[in-house]
Amino acid sequence: MTDLIPPENIKEWIPGRKTVDSSAMGWRGITLMGYRYSGLEVEIPPMRDYMIVVYQEADTFMRRRCGGPWQAERLGPGAVSLLTRGAQSTWQWDDAITVQHIYLSHDVIIDAAAQIFDRNLAAIEIDDRIRSNDTVIPSCLAMLEREYRGAGVGETLLIDALRTQLAVHIIRNYADIEIKEAHGGALGSGLRKAVSEYIEETLADGIHLEDLASTAGLSPFHFSRKFKLEFGVTPHAFVVQRRIERAKSLLLLRNIPLKVVAADCGFSDQSHLNRTFRKALGVTPAEYRRCI
Repeated sequence: MTDLIPPENIKEWIPGRKTVDSSAMGWRGITLMGYRYSGLEVEIPPMRDYMIVVYQEADTFMRRRCGGPWQAERLGPGAVSLLTRGAQSTWQWDDAITVQHIYLSHDVIIDAAAQIFDRNLAAIEIDDRIRSNDTVIPSCLAMLEREYRGAGVGETLLIDALRTQLAVHIIRNYADIEIKEAHGGALGSGLRKAVSEYIEETLADGIHLEDLASTAGLSPFHFSRKFKLEFGVTPHAFVVQRRIERAKSLLLLRNIPLKVVAADCGFSDQSHLNRTFRKALGVTPAEYRRCI
C-alpha cells in the first residue's frame, strides 16, 4: 500500500483541537491521540495504522461509510469505533464531541498473529465497527493516558505490555478468523537465569518487553505468559521489584545522593523513586535511609 496516512497527519483531514499526542514519546507500534471536535462531515483517506476511537464526552448520532453502505449509531462516553487500515472512510456527526484515538501499527497486528496464534498471516483481517460496547479497550486507554500524562518507572515495559494486550484483544474479538492459541509452560531454570541476568545488567536503562523476550528467544506474548508462570508476577512488576531492591542496597551507602540512586536504579527521576519506594515500603528513601 502507498500514500497511507500516519496518525500524526490525521488533523489535516479532521480539523479539531488536539488534547493528546504521544507521537514524540518514543512508543513502539502504538500511538495515542486525543481531539475535541465540533460537528463535522469529513472524508478520511486510507490510514497507515488500525484506528480505535474511544468516545469520552457528550454524545452524538454518528454516520459512517467505509467501503460499503452507511452505518449509523448513537455514540456516547465509553463507546468504541474501529477502522481498519488502508480503507477510505466518510464520517458525519452533528454535535461537539471529545474522543481519543489509539493507533496500532500493521506490524504489531501481524506479529501478534504470527507469534501468538497458529494462523496464515494473509488471512488476518480486522473488522470495521462503528460501535462496540467494549470494556477492555477503554481500560487500556486509561492506562496509556496515565503514562502519557506522567510516565513512571518501567514506562517502556508497561507500554509494550499494553500494546500486546490490545493487539491480542483486537485479533480475538474483531478478526473474522478462527484462532488457535499456542500454549506452553514456564521459562525453566536456564532461561530464568539468562533473563534475570539481563534485567540486572540493564536495570538502569529503559527495558523493553521485546528485548526481554528476545533474550529468551520467545515472542512478547509467549514470554509474558511464561515469565509470570516462572516468577509469579508480570515482567513489569518484577523489574520494579528489582529496582526497589537495588535502591535499598544503594541507600546503605550514605554518601550517594538520592538523585544518583534514582538514576542508577532506572527511575526517571528522584520524584519517581520517592513515589515508587513509598508505595512499596510505606516510607520514602530518605526515611528508609535514616532508619538503617
